[in-house]
Amino acid sequence: MKQNLTKSAQAVEVVHPDSGLTALQEKCAILLASGIRITDAAQQIGTSRASIYRWMEEAAFLCYYNLMKQEVQAYVEGALLDLHQKALDGIKASLDSTKEEVRLKASMWVVEKVSQIPIGETSVRKVLKQKAALETRREDLWDNVGWEAAKDATYKQSLLDAGLDE
Repeated sequence: MKQNLTKSAQAVEVVHPDSGLTALQEKCAILLASGIRITDAAQQIGTSRASIYRWMEEAAFLCYYNLMKQEVQAYVEGALLDLHQKALDGIKASLDSTKEEVRLKASMWVVEKVSQIPIGETSVRKVLKQKAALETRREDLWDNVGWEAAKDATYKQSLLDAGLDE
């Protein structure tokens, strides 16, 4: 296990072998990822803002910070998914409101949201052709003719695999 000597405390800090950070740096990354401001995080962990800014330039700190942001984001997404039914119930209740303005606003909101739902390609052949073009890497082939032939062969094989005629 690697050890660092900090200038301010003149004490030995143990660096975690998985993250490459001290416990203090890990705690800081967790605080920042959860939305705490740098100034407040510095106060909570007993270090300077300058130290945190320095840490934010280090790859190990940034990677751990990003990992913590992913965890926070996953937690928030889960919490939002838990609330979706309650939100739908609220929208349904608004649609049944005795106030015409509330019903109209709720109806317009629902129509707007539904119209924004993306609809993907409906032609299997088009999707397979696009997939074949992506799978056939142009830079791996010598000329455009060779690339087109490889792309067509990949597409034809995809059609066969899907049980479709050419």
